[in-house]
Amino acid sequence: MQKLANAALGAAGLALTLAACVTTPATAPAADAETPYYVREGMVIGLNPSITAIWDMQVDVMDDYGNFDPALMDDAKWTALLANARELQHQSQLMGEATRYVAADPNGTLTDPPVGTDLVAIQQRLDEQEDLYRAMSMSLAGHAGQLVLAAEARDAERVTALVNDMQPVCKACHDVFWYPEEYQGS
Repeated sequence: MQKLANAALGAAGLALTLAACVTTPATAPAADAETPYYVREGMVIGLNPSITAIWDMQVDVMDDYGNFDPALMDDAKWTALLANARELQHQSQLMGEATRYVAADPNGTLTDPPVGTDLVAIQQRLDEQEDLYRAMSMSLAGHAGQLVLAAEARDAERVTALVNDMQPVCKACHDVFWYPEEYQGS
């Protein structure tokens, strides 16, 4: 019974997240069908700077309850939050619109994977579940798009909820593609 309830809750969460993708306007250009999307480079160079800036900002403007405090959010901080949310949306849309995924660019600057990272296994998972990776990427884009709307509205309560919920969105993909052995007890 508990497994059924958890599955239903998970399906409902995914449905809401995917619905956010549909209501968020596209800002990224269509992906080039010939050029692969290099996942590691996309994460480290494309996604990480914007999400890290958002999480760092949250710490800087946090109230006693862990919420974005509007009193600590001046115009420059709202502008920076909006720019980072837009960049996160753009980068995740690029990822979601790609037609082919490669775990890491063999000619790139990130040729040495982190300790414990098996790029061959990651590539296999990407090849086997390409549509799921694409859907998860677009889910992230939808979530970031909702953050854009909340930042535009300067809705600190909504921003707080979306920023707090960003980590589980990221982790869901990592659980499947990057480090499933850690999260599944294998």
